[in-house]
Amino acid sequence: MTAGTLIRSARKSRRLTQQALGRRAHLSQSHLSLIERGHQNPSFEAVERALLGAGHRLVAVPTVRDDAAAIAADIRIAVLDDRADRALRRFIQLNDNLHAEHGAVRFALAIAEPEPTGSKQWDAAIAALVAHQLNAEGLPVPDWATSSSRSLKRPWVLGEGPYTLTPDPARVPVEFARRRVLIDKDTLASA
Repeated sequence: MTAGTLIRSARKSRRLTQQALGRRAHLSQSHLSLIERGHQNPSFEAVERALLGAGHRLVAVPTVRDDAAAIAADIRIAVLDDRADRALRRFIQLNDNLHAEHGAVRFALAIAEPEPTGSKQWDAAIAALVAHQLNAEGLPVPDWATSSSRSLKRPWVLGEGPYTLTPDPARVPVEFARRRVLIDKDTLASA
């Protein structure tokens, strides 16, 4: 995710215009426009001020990018090997890793899009998990995680086995329901 994408996501999450955010962050509307369109590489201070102006904070997540990318790669291998149980264990591990970071310093720019797993279902599940955890922290969700390409046309029950329950639609977290990935809240509470 670029600094421009992060600022635009933060601004839109609060339904602010560039001009309104500029007033709050003491940045000009034209400067924000250049940053959001990727025509200017902003200073750390400008990114921080823009995010604060939108009611977000810039924090560090030293392991999320690597974890999401590495776990997506592991899931891809598990899918190719027809090992749904291993894919589910790695997914739960990513959830636990993201959840364990609660309260720690996070850096939302570090959450880059992981490579596709080769399974639309698992790609949707990873996007739902990242969105679920970032929303819980009040952080902007990267564009890749909200892309319609990361949603399913038909509902899919995530996994089979000891980690899963038959999900009651009322117990499916919002970010998962939006992507038609059915998982019970209790499955995500393993951390």
